[in-house]
Amino acid sequence: MVKLEGIQKYFSSNGVHALDGVGFELRPGEIHALLGENGAGKSTLMHIMAGYLQPDHGTILVDGTPRHFAIPRNAIKAGIGMVRQDPRMVPGFRVWEDCTVGSEQSRFGIISRTKSRELVKRVSDEWGFDLPVEDPVESLNIGQRQKAGVLALLLRNVKYIILDEPTAVLSIVETDRLFYLLKKLRDEGRGIVIISHKLEETLALSNRVTVLRHGILMVSRKSRDLSMEALGSYMFGAGKTKGMLPVISADKHIVESQDKGIRNRKNILRINHLSVEDPEKPFLRGINVTIKSGRIIGFAGVRDSGLETLELSLAGFLQPKYGDIILNDKKIGGLGPGIFRKTGGAYLSADRTGTAMAYQLPLWDSLIIYAHRRSGRKWLGKLGVMDKDYLNRWADNIMKKAGVLRSPKLPGQAFSGGMIQRIILQRELAENANLFVLSEPSWGLDRHSIEKLIDELRKYAAREKSILIFSADMEFLISVSDEIIVLQNGSVSGTFRTADYAGSQGLKESIGRAMVGSVHGEDKGLSDGR
Repeated sequence: MVKLEGIQKYFSSNGVHALDGVGFELRPGEIHALLGENGAGKSTLMHIMAGYLQPDHGTILVDGTPRHFAIPRNAIKAGIGMVRQDPRMVPGFRVWEDCTVGSEQSRFGIISRTKSRELVKRVSDEWGFDLPVEDPVESLNIGQRQKAGVLALLLRNVKYIILDEPTAVLSIVETDRLFYLLKKLRDEGRGIVIISHKLEETLALSNRVTVLRHGILMVSRKSRDLSMEALGSYMFGAGKTKGMLPVISADKHIVESQDKGIRNRKNILRINHLSVEDPEKPFLRGINVTIKSGRIIGFAGVRDSGLETLELSLAGFLQPKYGDIILNDKKIGGLGPGIFRKTGGAYLSADRTGTAMAYQLPLWDSLIIYAHRRSGRKWLGKLGVMDKDYLNRWADNIMKKAGVLRSPKLPGQAFSGGMIQRIILQRELAENANLFVLSEPSWGLDRHSIEKLIDELRKYAAREKSILIFSADMEFLISVSDEIIVLQNGSVSGTFRTADYAGSQGLKESIGRAMVGSVHGEDKGLSDGR
């Protein structure tokens, strides 16, 4: 058993008491859910348990023995490992190399590449990971990187596994597969911690639940002894548990009124016969979609269905083989991210700490990445002289809108995943683009932040802007989208208007059929931008 007692953590750089005397237990053979709002201290506590941070005060006991973990390697040797929200992999390595780095199969000090590769392939197949172990790590999507992280821990015989938001970017099918794996690991005697904001699924999966609020332990008990209402009260405070997350919009009549005359609106985006054949991504085959102004369109499917390929193609990162991408009446397909933005596009990548921002640099640099082009001091701007007062005001305004009361001069890694998510979202919203492409926008956000995001996106669309959301979070897609388009095997397998459904269950079932390729009749079709 791993036991944390009286854990305290204070970050002097921003004056935050992240943890105040918190206790936590993880037992063999259990799935333990760790819940709380953004900034509650969940990730900080688990980073301490896994050796990424050291506590200011408190004790870590492993099977009754006090331990101190100066680095994650010490924790792994003690049987504790963590797969973080956005797993980092070694650039240039193949998947099997990354999974075995530091623990390769060897004899007489000589590494056997063949045995190492075979071991990774065998363990991957045994657990049903279905990972392309020979491929470069750069080819993996976020979900696959998480699986590779778990695989790397299994190869090191880790007994206690911590997963930070593991289902955030997984489809319903992929989530079911992961839960099957976690139950199998639990039944073999491993202890598993899941940090999550998806309360209902987490409560159903876990054996015990611990809730933190503002760095303080609120409750720790068996899952069967907690209702959703009680859980919400511990997380958010009494009286704040109703309507944990709207499923079909309560303002359905607003969605229906927007549909009137929609065909007369301007075409913001046209995708004509788009096919993409990148060797490191799932192919796209003949995609035809038209998006009109003032619409929020969701794209659903497993990540290998082509969602990421379409998202990256629209944002200019992938070259189409055939077809056109037309934004604001200009062809932009294959011309790069710069042209995409100059033509009126904004993009939020699911790779928050890679593509979306410079994680090691001060956050300020990531906030002004586009604004600096508008801050030149007249003709001196051509020489690189920028208006720093303007940029400081710009950065401070984004932080204020994101509700993060910390200095943007701190490094990106000083902020929690939920904070980074809110900040980068506000940065892209500030661009005021005609087309906003978002990948997994609800990832890492608590209920209040999601509700605020939904409201902001609806207001954005009401200004005749178009929004495309690529996500595996079906609840969020149904809550915010006017229409949901499903990809399966690189093609559109179904389109669904949320206003046509009285409740979420029927819509979920239709989308689920489209995701596995069993759509019938009226469900199947191509979006016409209705």
